[in-house]
Amino acid sequence: MKTSKTTLNLIYSSLFFISINVSADEIADKISACNAALNKDELTSAITISEAILKHAPNHHEGLLCKGRALGAQNNYDAALNTLEMAAKQSKSGFDEILSHIFIGNLHKNNNKNMEAIASYEKSIKICEVEKNDKFKRINLNLIGETHIQNNNLDAALASYLTGSKLAMNDNERADSYERLASSYSALNQHDLAIEYQLKAVLMQQKAGTLDDYADASYILGQTYEKAKEYSNAERSYSKLLQFSKDNGGAYYEAKASYALGKVKAITGNTENAKTILVEALTIARNIGETKLASEIETSLKVLSSQRR
Repeated sequence: MKTSKTTLNLIYSSLFFISINVSADEIADKISACNAALNKDELTSAITISEAILKHAPNHHEGLLCKGRALGAQNNYDAALNTLEMAAKQSKSGFDEILSHIFIGNLHKNNNKNMEAIASYEKSIKICEVEKNDKFKRINLNLIGETHIQNNNLDAALASYLTGSKLAMNDNERADSYERLASSYSALNQHDLAIEYQLKAVLMQQKAGTLDDYADASYILGQTYEKAKEYSNAERSYSKLLQFSKDNGGAYYEAKASYALGKVKAITGNTENAKTILVEALTIARNIGETKLASEIETSLKVLSSQRR
């Protein structure tokens, strides 16, 4: 009997743990479904799924995070903040706390509560430093930079981006940091530094980014040259992007590069060439269904035609 009782207890224990594992797997599936619904902007679905999770496990950290983020996306600020703060209290690890404070900061930032947003990101940074998590420290610093820009505090944004750039761990992160720095310097009319960092961003995207990443960085480089009134360099940048787009089947960037190139030609007085290029850009934009871009090009063509009369 002793052996049988021991065997029965073992069987019972095994069944108990199997039951727990099944429940954990079910919750994990629901968390994945909730996050997927959020990514698709299916907010009602995300809340329904998160509430199903919380019915089974009322203090589940990820369930609370998903619900709080969905409520925030529905512009239900107070309920979202309450839910995300509950998630922060239920954090079982340093990383959970890091994420909770980031999402609380994002909620504040999206509601123009900039001081509160920065305070939340700084809480997250302190935990990052304890956890020696430089990746998420960099993310927080970039979010602080974005918040400062939202508050039109460009110098503070630049300082935050500079600190974050020192924590970049790979070429993708370096590209992101360089682009942020270039944008900040450009906004401050420090054109030489803006161009320097955007050139670095282009090189990093060429090494490690997607074709779209490289094309976008190249387009922004052209815009940066334009703002600095370096029109010959802007023209070269757009021409290079145009050829790259043709070679790689990127019709969208072919249209954008043609449009930008045409505008630069117009600025520098090459009106007939500008018109020809803009007509080509308009045709491409219409063919790929980019109606907004097509409308912008059409407006530019009308303005150019009216100036010639």
